[in-house]
Amino acid sequence: MAYLESDEYLQRKGIRSHIEHKNAELKNAHRMTRAKYRGQFGMRIQAFLTAFAVNIKRMVKLHKALSQ
Repeated sequence: MAYLESDEYLQRKGIRSHIEHKNAELKNAHRMTRAKYRGQFGMRIQAFLTAFAVNIKRMVKLHKALSQ
């Protein structure tokens, strides 16, 4: 219980919330709930390509926001 009140926990909790939002986007909007390919290698490829697509979308949004 003392750890839950520590500064380290609160700092990690703040970082985790940002990561969880990104994971939820991958799962819900990009169909990461189910593997498209068999095996660990196929799942890795799917995860890398999905993450790449999400990052490209974010870069495009950021570029549009900065250019306006």
